[in-house]
This record gives sequence, structure tokens and C-alpha cells, in this order.
Amino acid sequence: MSFYIRPDDVPELQGLTRWDQRVLLRGTFIKERAMSTVFLLLAVLGSVQFAINPLIDRFAPQIRAENMIYAGILVAWLLFLMWVRDVAMMNILRPKIAVKRAEMKAAEVAKLEAERAQASAE
Repeated sequence: MSFYIRPDDVPELQGLTRWDQRVLLRGTFIKERAMSTVFLLLAVLGSVQFAINPLIDRFAPQIRAENMIYAGILVAWLLFLMWVRDVAMMNILRPKIAVKRAEMKAAEVAKLEAERAQASAE
């Protein structure tokens, strides 16, 4: 199974606009998104406590005294972990995305058929 970094490369997401991709990836699978957020929170807390802070204390202890630089490092780390989570979820949810796309396509076809039937009835 292939692993994709960008949503544009995922076959199940091709043909969608950026907004549709974002809605499908971030707004459709709420249960999976909530669970991944819990794991993200644990990863952030654990990595800051046991990796980032010890590394900063060892190599550049003055950085923790400068609040803006330290906050910038933590925000950058959080954004990186969020990106990793989004890439992982995009690849894990590929089968569910394919099913959801098929449902969306079927609903669109049904809507068009209903419009045709209504137009022919008039």
C-alpha cells in the first residue's frame, strides 16, 4: 500500500477541490479525528516533557528564559506533530474515504435522476 504526503496525491481524493478535500479529511470522520487528537495531545505533552525540554536544557539552557523563542519552538513542534497526524490519518482512512466518495457520488447521481424525473413529469 502506498503512503502519501500530500492530499493531492491520494487517488481517493483526486478530482476534489482543496475545500472538499479539507472537509472530507477533517470534518467527516469525527470519531477517528477525536481519537487522533487525544493521541496527539499525549504525544505533545510527552515529547515536550521528555524530549524537547531535556534537549533545550542540555544544549541551550538560556532559551527557556526567553519566553518568545521557547514558545516559538513549542508552537513549531505542535504544528509539526499536527501535520504528521494529518498525514497519518489521511493514509489510514483511505478505505473509508473511498467509501464516502462512492456514497457522495451515488447521492449526486440520485439527485440528478430525481431532477430529470421531476422535469419530465412537468
